[in-house]
Amino acid sequence: VVCFTVVEKKDGKTTVIEGVIDPTSEQPQPPNPTASCPIYRWNLQNKYNYTDVLLLSQFIRSDGGMLPRRITGLCAQEHTKIVICIQMAHRAGLLPDHKPPLPEGHVPKPKSNPPLNRYLTRYSVKSVKPIYKTGLKWCKKRMSVGHPALKNNVRYSPKPLYIKH
Repeated sequence: VVCFTVVEKKDGKTTVIEGVIDPTSEQPQPPNPTASCPIYRWNLQNKYNYTDVLLLSQFIRSDGGMLPRRITGLCAQEHTKIVICIQMAHRAGLLPDHKPPLPEGHVPKPKSNPPLNRYLTRYSVKSVKPIYKTGLKWCKKRMSVGHPALKNNVRYSPKPLYIKH
């Protein structure tokens, strides 16, 4: 954040008004400045999920891939959590701008029906396909959704986390 102060100088009949950069303006300091990981430096561990697109987009290349750890400076644990959240956000359709470029000369087919909203709760952890067959309630094979690495996240609901759908 850059702050300016307006300075007015008078030399005889001429008045000069100029903006001077204020050197005393301070950058916000992280609560834990000695931590090596940026997530731990700002005390954000267990406070983000796949819907925090602004946070996740800092760790994504323009084609949708993840930046390597040596560039982001993340620790191994938070790197895997960010990768999981990015994958979940892609599946939910929250990152439409981060797609790999199409090959030259390729024209995509126009879709007759536009895709409807997709929600992550219908996706299995290890599958790319959504869960279509639910089965009867009493004999349904439960599939885990979400990801177990994010189970320690802060919840704002009194309900317990339920990842078997």
